[in-house]
Amino acid sequence: MQKAVPRQTVEKIAEEYGCTYDEALNAYLRADNTYNDSLQSTLGHRKGEGRKDPPPLLTPKQIKAHLDKYVIGQEDYKKRLAIAASYHFALVRVKQDNETFLSGFDVKRFRKKNTLISGPSGSGKTYCVEVLGDLLNVPVHIVDATDYTEAGYVGKNAEDMIRELITIAPGENKRERAEFINRNGGLIFIDEIDKKAKEGNMLGIDVSREGFQRAVLKLIERKQVSIEDPNSPASQIQDLVEQQRGGDQSKKKNMINTENILFILGGSFQRPHDTMEAIVKKRLDSKTGKVKDDGSLTISGFMMESPGSKQEKFRNYYKDTNEDDYIRFGLIPELVGRAPIRTYVNPLSKNDLVRIMTQTEDSILNQYKLEFKLFGIDLAFTQDAIEEVAEKAEKKKTGARALVSEWEGVLTDFQYELPGTNFSSVQIDGKICKKPQDAIMKLMEKSPFVDFIGRFKMDYGLTLKFTDEAIKFVEEYAVSRNIQVYEALNLLLAGASALNYMHYGGEFVITDKILDDEKYFDKLYVEWHKKQMEQNG
Repeated sequence: MQKAVPRQTVEKIAEEYGCTYDEALNAYLRADNTYNDSLQSTLGHRKGEGRKDPPPLLTPKQIKAHLDKYVIGQEDYKKRLAIAASYHFALVRVKQDNETFLSGFDVKRFRKKNTLISGPSGSGKTYCVEVLGDLLNVPVHIVDATDYTEAGYVGKNAEDMIRELITIAPGENKRERAEFINRNGGLIFIDEIDKKAKEGNMLGIDVSREGFQRAVLKLIERKQVSIEDPNSPASQIQDLVEQQRGGDQSKKKNMINTENILFILGGSFQRPHDTMEAIVKKRLDSKTGKVKDDGSLTISGFMMESPGSKQEKFRNYYKDTNEDDYIRFGLIPELVGRAPIRTYVNPLSKNDLVRIMTQTEDSILNQYKLEFKLFGIDLAFTQDAIEEVAEKAEKKKTGARALVSEWEGVLTDFQYELPGTNFSSVQIDGKICKKPQDAIMKLMEKSPFVDFIGRFKMDYGLTLKFTDEAIKFVEEYAVSRNIQVYEALNLLLAGASALNYMHYGGEFVITDKILDDEKYFDKLYVEWHKKQMEQNG
């Protein structure tokens, strides 16, 4: 569809605003589109256009039941998140559809159930909100606090997250999408809010931290936000057009109220020198005469341990976090006060990770089964394989996301080698998970030595040849350290790439004596380099 544009008008805009012709053209088109927006705002939808149905009214139990299908454990978090979402959007619905009901209550300003969540990374804070968003049928925007700063400084400011929320709402234009949120509400999850906490030894206001917190506070407290970036040339032109058409009343239509937006603030609250758990533990331990779960007693700052008391290695101090702890960590009191619901997540154990893989509706195992089935291969996992991966993932201390990296390490070579072969099924067991590269070599009737030689040839154009004694050395090395032959080759020959930089060509013989000397290739390179210096000298 072509549209006629007055060239002189565009050139005048470019001259007055000091922008390029293309920028002025884009601004003109956007300003011109406000005409249609104004018609829709006043007269409603065009014929044949319908509005999106309002979000369903769900009870807390219904919401939590849905979360239980996808998120293992974290009962307190799921319960409190379900309560916050259920009551918030129920109240938004009542305010929109039944003002008579509200007239019977002497409540002028409604307290939103904004939520503050803390806990270790990878334990389901963000994922839980993603699942919630799928259920609620309202715009849900998950942002990283580190991407934003205080308004007026370089980078995205806090109000931009509201405009970003508008872009994912249903509607034909920004005004319609903003109106959908004004009517039905929305949800913003600000992750990594702890990265915006003020450091205890910092003086004055830190723009990137405390300034951002205060900007978020204004949004949470109810604020009118422009649906367009007020600093853009297009927005300034649009303001001029709107003033001519309707003044303040027209400008009001280009705003969105944050009153119906629920905010969830989350973070791990961990710093190298000062963690939330350390703050909580110090507070609890400082209470005179406090008897702890393990039977130990704290008196005037001294720990009196009872016989047989256990260390609190697996205690989750996040669940004991109170308002003062968040303030001590570096959040401003006003922001903490505007998040009346505070909850936590637990670190994931091996058992939790096993349940995540076997009891959730979107299990990662089912995803891998789907991927292999795309190439006609039935993939199966034994219980010992699942437990082996869960144990490795637990040790990484990164929560559920460690499962992906562990399974990729196990299945990468299977994903590469098996498609296009005559294999129609494969079963992954615990032994394969411990030594996946050796297993795929055996399955494909390949030698790990042949595979290593081939890859080295492709990488460096140099052919390696192993003596019988060298092959035996590698195999014994692998057995003694309980690692794969594949892994042993990579460790023993980590320095062999130096041959490429010493201009070796043809074939290089690997002996057991070479493998037994960890510094062999280092010394070889030093000798070569000395000769080069002598020749050039």
